Amino acid sequence: MISLSCFAAFARHMSVTKAAEELNLTQSAVSRQIKNLEDMLGCTLVERVKQRLLLTDSGREYVQEVSLLLDQLEAATHRVRSSHSGRLRVGAEPSFTTRWLLPKLKEYARLHPEIELEIMNDLRRLYDRHEGYDVGILYGDGDWPEFDSRYLMAGEMVAVCAPELLERYGPIIDRRDILRYPLLHHTSLTTLTKSSTQLWLYSAGLTPREIEALPGQRLEHFQFVLDAALHGLGVTVLPRFFVAREVEEGRLVIACQEPLVCGSYYVVVPKQTRDSKITRFAEWLLQWAEEQP
Repeated sequence: MISLSCFAAFARHMSVTKAAEELNLTQSAVSRQIKNLEDMLGCTLVERVKQRLLLTDSGREYVQEVSLLLDQLEAATHRVRSSHSGRLRVGAEPSFTTRWLLPKLKEYARLHPEIELEIMNDLRRLYDRHEGYDVGILYGDGDWPEFDSRYLMAGEMVAVCAPELLERYGPIIDRRDILRYPLLHHTSLTTLTKSSTQLWLYSAGLTPREIEALPGQRLEHFQFVLDAALHGLGVTVLPRFFVAREVEEGRLVIACQEPLVCGSYYVVVPKQTRDSKITRFAEWLLQWAEEQP
């Protein structure tokens, strides 16, 4: 391989000196590699004519074929190298990114320092336009025609509160038992989707009008709802992944042992994806996949 590169570089410049500079070798090393190639082929590729080094007829014919092969080899090398390095765009909901994805990325950075991750959290681009990301983590039913989707985890919602509230109001056995508590409402950012507390209350049989009439603080973002629950202001409904740390630390408790399962999270990549860094990152995410219920 090095002999071919030396010969091709000489043929481009018609100069051993310039070939050596291009390849970061000494002039004698370039000359030696060309001589090795001639010995292997059994013919002369370069000859000295009036103090100048020129290609022989065999050399001109050979370099045309070799240059094409070297160009193809360089292009293939670039494709493989680019698939193992560069920037990877990952799309996920802000709350999922903060609580589930980011804590895991330190391990990915250790394994793949050559990959730069760009995280995209715009919900419209994530769900409506399906643009701006190479790998996505989407919540829904797994049916997105432009993507290949693979199950990651169930979309479990759990009712949580401060420990003292559970002692005061008792466990939630029936979903409507949540109404005994002061209620912290998560409100949806759009009219097209239902919030976590709305989903719980619908499953308890309440109508939209009844839900709207319920007392309690209403907050848009999961983080604000979580903070209010930590301050003991009421019970609320949040994704299990979002409250896992606080439950493990004992700052929150699960008030109802039966979670509400509605939808799932899926790892998605565009159909016919050939970039290996995309498929490898998707596989890395799926190592945390739960057994599909």
